[in-house]
Amino acid sequence: MLKVFGNKAKRRYEIDEEAPCIVACPIRQDARDYVQLVARGRFREAMQVVAERNVLPSACGRICTHPCETECRRNGVDKPIAIAWLKRFLADGDFMEQPKRPLEVKHPEKIAIIGAGPAGLGAAKDLSILGYKCTIFEAFSEPGGMLRMGVPTYRLPKTFLDKDIKFIKNLGVEIRFNTTFGKDISFDSLKNEGYGIIFLAVGLPITRRLPIEGTDLDGVLNAITFLKSANCEGNAKVGNKVLVIGGGAVAMDCARTALRLGPREVHITCLESRKEMPTSDYEIEETLQEKAILHTSVGPKRILGKDGRVTGLETLKVKSVFDSQGRFNPSFYEGSESVLDADTIILAIGQASDLSFLEGQEKIQVTRGGTIVTDSNTLSTDMLGVFAGGDIVLGRGTLTQGLGHGKKAALSIHNYLRKTSETDYKARDVKPIDELSKTETRVDKIKKEEREEMPSLLPEKRVKNYEEVELGFTEEMAVHEAMRCMNCGSGASVSEEICVACLTCVRVCPFEIPKIQGDENFAYINGDCQSCGICVVECPARAIEFKGPYEDFGKAQLDEIFEGATNVAPLIINFCCSYNLGLTSSTEKLPKNVKQVKILSLGKLGPKLILEMFEKGADGVLITPCDDSCHFGDLCNTWTEKRVETARDLLSSIGIEKERIRHHKLSSNNKNEFLQTANQMVKDVRKLN
Repeated sequence: MLKVFGNKAKRRYEIDEEAPCIVACPIRQDARDYVQLVARGRFREAMQVVAERNVLPSACGRICTHPCETECRRNGVDKPIAIAWLKRFLADGDFMEQPKRPLEVKHPEKIAIIGAGPAGLGAAKDLSILGYKCTIFEAFSEPGGMLRMGVPTYRLPKTFLDKDIKFIKNLGVEIRFNTTFGKDISFDSLKNEGYGIIFLAVGLPITRRLPIEGTDLDGVLNAITFLKSANCEGNAKVGNKVLVIGGGAVAMDCARTALRLGPREVHITCLESRKEMPTSDYEIEETLQEKAILHTSVGPKRILGKDGRVTGLETLKVKSVFDSQGRFNPSFYEGSESVLDADTIILAIGQASDLSFLEGQEKIQVTRGGTIVTDSNTLSTDMLGVFAGGDIVLGRGTLTQGLGHGKKAALSIHNYLRKTSETDYKARDVKPIDELSKTETRVDKIKKEEREEMPSLLPEKRVKNYEEVELGFTEEMAVHEAMRCMNCGSGASVSEEICVACLTCVRVCPFEIPKIQGDENFAYINGDCQSCGICVVECPARAIEFKGPYEDFGKAQLDEIFEGATNVAPLIINFCCSYNLGLTSSTEKLPKNVKQVKILSLGKLGPKLILEMFEKGADGVLITPCDDSCHFGDLCNTWTEKRVETARDLLSSIGIEKERIRHHKLSSNNKNEFLQTANQMVKDVRKLN
């Protein structure tokens, strides 16, 4: 079953710094590790890594703001790894088994969770795995919170959201719908039902109103009601000229949803300049591609109307959005009034809480902004046994921040009930690895590679329906994109006790990464290591090995081959570079005698491993290095050729034909040439036998 929290003993090496993509994530998703597994084609294991920390992978793969990509060290070379899209690829595939039965309830306490949004769902999943019986009480008729009501289906189809939530239900979590806290249930009624703990994850269900004239006119809509009517009820309507007020993600969703309802024009106004807008650039770009018209640095003065019906918005030009202290405090140019005509205006300027259920509950503190005050470390409120998290605490949070609060609350509740002090090792304070060193021209030595872009529907087609705009990665696209990952912080490491400071690693590294530590008598390899493997093989003291658990030099593949190939003769082991996707993505025409072992960089392949094949029962070894499209360029091929020659000489020295080892670099990314070579080697080795 899934783990809930990180295990300090997971790696042999004590880590005092971590890949920035992991540190940046509010749930400390192991982005690097699942990306490395995707690069190896090990999709089920990759999905397991995702699911250990993430309860809504389908949703995150689509609408996450992906701070991991913002911090990706690949930004210093070309473009960041498409981490979120790779998560979506895994979540959309059939790589994760649903629980076959509810989990065992180990503890007597019942836990009530108010709200089936990201924070509530996240807490329920982790608490269930920890052994608690959880019930979620949800005011709406379906789970997901704003993911269901607010996020349009062309961004997050409900079938994928339901797939994520099905997993949580199958763990044994009960969800009671159409149950509003403060109306249908209360603190007292839940206590009477035996719930000893309450986790408030009610979100921000109300659209903020503008304090200007005209907001009560017919045709003025609030964003949440509008999106809910479009996404859940199918009865949203707009006029011919729509105007959305706001510059965030919700405003973009409102504009794009309105466009699909067939108006002549959709306009957006926001206080911020384009650079200041509080949403990701790609969301703005997709909205503009669909022909919405954006007016930046414009503030609303009053909504105009006639006969009770909205006719437009009077605006002012914005002088500044923030004051000298960096606080939100817009100022405007006097006399800069202008009017934008509209027969529908949608207010999307933010969300507010509904804390009416707290009436008479003085123990739970509330901020001036309408959020619940909690202990920042435990998310506990001042009311005994009551915790809170998600947007009702954050004010304005992201999907992953909500999930992070769910995870933090689950562990806090567990510690509170069991009187323990367990910690989440993954969430510890840790330093992100520094940017790639530019003073040593390291960036110039790393090959630039095109990022895989997401296939999507054409703008003129997508505005005619609610079909998902982004179409997802193919398997080949996902593997190719994952191969761009530099494996930051999980490359090679030197054992101080074994290292003899011979400088071999310093001399052979194509990226100039190993250094001798001042006056110390050992080498040091930092987080810039690219995991090519050359130093690991060349170190005469065997003092270097990889930190990560996925660099097994093909051992798992070889074990499987030799267990199942006892009746194959002659048996040829083909070591090939996985970066040659054209070669490794299709093996249906391989001769049955040739068993392929895919390794990310043949720089990891040494003479010892080649010779071991013959000890295990192979009749021949074919090494197929990458072509020039390799992640490492041609850096590893020279080393591979040298090692093959060493292995051939050693084989010959014990009286075995050196022709049983063959190195063949393809002239191009040519599968036919490889198949011809493989077939010919089978014939040649058969003659030698």
